[in-house]
Amino acid sequence: MSFGTRSLPPLGAPPARSLLRSPRALASALTVLLGVCAATRLLLFAADAARYPALDGARDADPSGRLFAVATSLSLLAMLPTAVVFVVWFHRVRVNAGVFAPELFRRGPGWAIGIWFIPFVGCTFLAYGIAAGVWAASAPKSPRAAAPVSTAPVAAWSVSFGAAMLASLVSSRMGAAAEAPAGLRAAALVAMASDLLFAVAAGFAVVFVRKVSAMQARA
Repeated sequence: MSFGTRSLPPLGAPPARSLLRSPRALASALTVLLGVCAATRLLLFAADAARYPALDGARDADPSGRLFAVATSLSLLAMLPTAVVFVVWFHRVRVNAGVFAPELFRRGPGWAIGIWFIPFVGCTFLAYGIAAGVWAASAPKSPRAAAPVSTAPVAAWSVSFGAAMLASLVSSRMGAAAEAPAGLRAAALVAMASDLLFAVAAGFAVVFVRKVSAMQARA
């Protein structure tokens, strides 16, 4: 496939192949960034586990507090650029998918950006819908193509990311409402589950990103 310079089609015209742009460079950057995100989440999990015993209220000082603060800062620093690059990549592959199979989408490519500003629902259900459409549009269409490409990476990424976000939200609510050490410990356990789920979601995201990018490059 030859990816040309992006240009806008005439008003009302079908999507032009001149809109196609290779997502591979963004995919390579995302692979690195998602790996860093997974590493920082695992560090945050370790920090949560280290400070868990101090949440029983029997200790005056938490010696693991500095590790937790550093891990939290690193996690946020890794998350911000990763989120930006992921949204740019997601929009690019959605534009490409609209050229391959415009009939699969009811909404314009701008939604590939807009959904991320809709709390939870946008980042989970709506994101899955667009991702599934992009996957279907990018999959090989040749009669001589191999067996249909499994959509498991899309579902695995969407489910794990949604579960991680839900666990993070529940942990925050539990921590804010806790009035006793038992409540704080329960919130910490949910936070640790969220850390692990985010790390798993990052791994599935790498598979999803690289597979879609490779399929579009061969389309």
